Amino acid sequence: MPITRAAKSWTLALAVLAAPLAVHAQEPPLSGETLARGRYATMHALLEKSIFNFDIVTVDLRFSEGVQRRLEELASGRTPSSPLDDSIAALAVDARDVWARVFFKRGISLDQFVDAARKNARKAHEAGFITERTFSEVYYGLPTWYDFLKERRIQKGDEMYYRIRGDTLRTVYCGVDGEVFLDQVDVGAQRRLSVMGGYFAPKSDFREGLVRSLFEEEEESAPTASPCT
Repeated sequence: MPITRAAKSWTLALAVLAAPLAVHAQEPPLSGETLARGRYATMHALLEKSIFNFDIVTVDLRFSEGVQRRLEELASGRTPSSPLDDSIAALAVDARDVWARVFFKRGISLDQFVDAARKNARKAHEAGFITERTFSEVYYGLPTWYDFLKERRIQKGDEMYYRIRGDTLRTVYCGVDGEVFLDQVDVGAQRRLSVMGGYFAPKSDFREGLVRSLFEEEEESAPTASPCT
């Protein structure tokens, strides 16, 4: 199952953790056009390389109207705190209708990508979001699932898209030139939880940025569909 890579522990670390299970049925829609809009419908995070402070990757999430309402109930009129962060993260992890976009702002190697993905997978396992078996599948499967990046590497401008509907996850990786390198459908609760758990597990690389973005006033800016599909 797809997952994201990044640099070492001090760099990037995306999250999509699940064992590949290619389902050759009709693909679920990748677009997020049917999801909610406006404040509390989206989250955004930017990951920087901590030493030199340059941007590595951005992550944008969009949720359904039901989740939007519940996020508003939790966050509206409040300030961030550890207990509140936990509640928001728990709600996001359990969401069943989600669109996500990962945008690479820097080129990185396959090894960097794998190291970061494994790091977030471990966080998701430690938080109890995914089982030991799923973690093992992710840990050892990553180099094979993303073998197409071994020679090519991740390039600046590459994108990954995820669409969760129930326990069905569709993952698309497209290059900066629009070429689709991966388009995969995986089924099972662990597939969904591996993605969202990787983003929202305590001390994962994106949790703080995603949760805190709910308290910002700025308008949403992320697109809702992939230009490569």
